[in-house]
Amino acid sequence: MARFGNVPGAGLAAGAFILTVLLGIGGASASALWQQSATATMTVTASGAWPNQFSGFTCTNDNPRQTATLSAVGTTAPTTLTYAALQPNGTYGPSYNESVSLGTTSTITLTINSQIVLANRTTTPLTIRITATYANQVQTTASATVSLEQGNNSNKVTCLSTTF
Repeated sequence: MARFGNVPGAGLAAGAFILTVLLGIGGASASALWQQSATATMTVTASGAWPNQFSGFTCTNDNPRQTATLSAVGTTAPTTLTYAALQPNGTYGPSYNESVSLGTTSTITLTINSQIVLANRTTTPLTIRITATYANQVQTTASATVSLEQGNNSNKVTCLSTTF
């Protein structure tokens, strides 16, 4: 590859460029070849809870602990609420929407005969991930851990912990 000084007309082109910049003819466009800049502005505002998020999530039991009720409180009502069980391999199994009540406080009712419990009878404690999907397709998740007690026909589904 030839050096810049050995290319025919290179000296003349460089001289014309420098003269153009020094005289100010085409200075703006010439200097733009050497320097570029950009500015970006981003504004974020928030008031109260973020839209489409849970502001509270609880797991409560009835008196004989045979029913666990998962309650998710949100700023708006979701269009769907599904839940899935954490499998021993670390992935979540199929999603369910049985016994779901939608609203700004959405609930899931679990008993020993719920589909998710029947499919995961041997997994205790059982971690359940709840996913709320809103009209704008934003999703929010929370999880609850429940204990399953089936011996002596006790049929207990006991709340242990929640996270959101």
